[in-house]
Amino acid sequence: MTITALPRMGSGRVSEAKRLQFHAGVREVVAWMRRYVAQLGFAPVARSWLYALESEGIITKGDFTWAGKWLADRRKEGLIPFELVGADSTRALSGHDAHDKEETPREYINRQLRVSLDLAKRYWPNSYWKNQKWFPIIWTEKRDLIKLFEPELPQAVRRFASKGQADVNSRVALIEECIWAESEGLYPVILYCGDLDPMGVKMSDAIAENLRPLAKVLGWEAGLDEMVFMNYIVRFGLNAEFVDNAGLLWIDGLETSSGDNLADPNHKHHQFPYVQDYLREYGTKKVEANALIANPTAARALMREELWQWLSPAGHNQWIKENQAASAEAAGHVDAITRMLAMFDSVGALYNPRRLEQAVNNGVKSLPPAPS
Repeated sequence: MTITALPRMGSGRVSEAKRLQFHAGVREVVAWMRRYVAQLGFAPVARSWLYALESEGIITKGDFTWAGKWLADRRKEGLIPFELVGADSTRALSGHDAHDKEETPREYINRQLRVSLDLAKRYWPNSYWKNQKWFPIIWTEKRDLIKLFEPELPQAVRRFASKGQADVNSRVALIEECIWAESEGLYPVILYCGDLDPMGVKMSDAIAENLRPLAKVLGWEAGLDEMVFMNYIVRFGLNAEFVDNAGLLWIDGLETSSGDNLADPNHKHHQFPYVQDYLREYGTKKVEANALIANPTAARALMREELWQWLSPAGHNQWIKENQAASAEAAGHVDAITRMLAMFDSVGALYNPRRLEQAVNNGVKSLPPAPS
């Protein structure tokens, strides 16, 4: 079933028929949200749901304020299940009651031994970047795009969402990653994916403008060389060809979150070169990057195709091969330790310091001495 609008109850006294109709409309929205979550594999945060609604033509950018309140009110009423809206990590609860669940020290030590030995089997000593030339960093405007791309990203690949213009701390962290990469003989490259709208197209220039002053403070020489620095920033989406091939929705107008329209000649930014260039190439329409959640298969293919232009498959496979060999060797040592511990436990020595000391003195010289 296609949703065309968010149902409204209306103000004043509401009839029972109207109330039932409203609740039925909300259930249709919930069913649509469930399909979205099932397709994505995760629940978008509240802000991303607004972009999803906009991408589907259910609301416009100027509706964000009331639509955000609509979603919040329906959740507070229990009409929209809480699990359908992801938690904003910046507002998550922190702190926890740290305690162990085992009733006896022996149970606790056994668990710690099992965990430690299992971790030892996963020995993975070689850096992912040992056999790579480039050091890609993924930059998106919205956190849900990172979640969408993550199945295609090796764990070592840095990624972050700027939520518009990145704050100073995020920019400093990114430059420090670039400096580290160069110290390791790697070439850093920032891969940006953002909206197809005037500011989104201009974002590569904006990233450079925001990073260059900090590059000077941090002494990043490559960041001070404009020609070199610009080659470090690659915008790989969104573009018109991908949008059309993926069947993403173009939104008429260039409405901003304030409700103003950049296509309006009276808008204070309308005559800016970046707006005029966009109008000449694309006209008065746009696509929000969050529209990618409507086609996760195409979105992940976009990320995969761009990323492997910068990563070496041969280097990736060599990294796996070397680490698997090291892990197999560690697993052999773990098995030997496990058998030794089992032997000590079978004779009642493992948890008996005096008997364990006797066993050590009788010939197991490789064990470390007991703490004083």
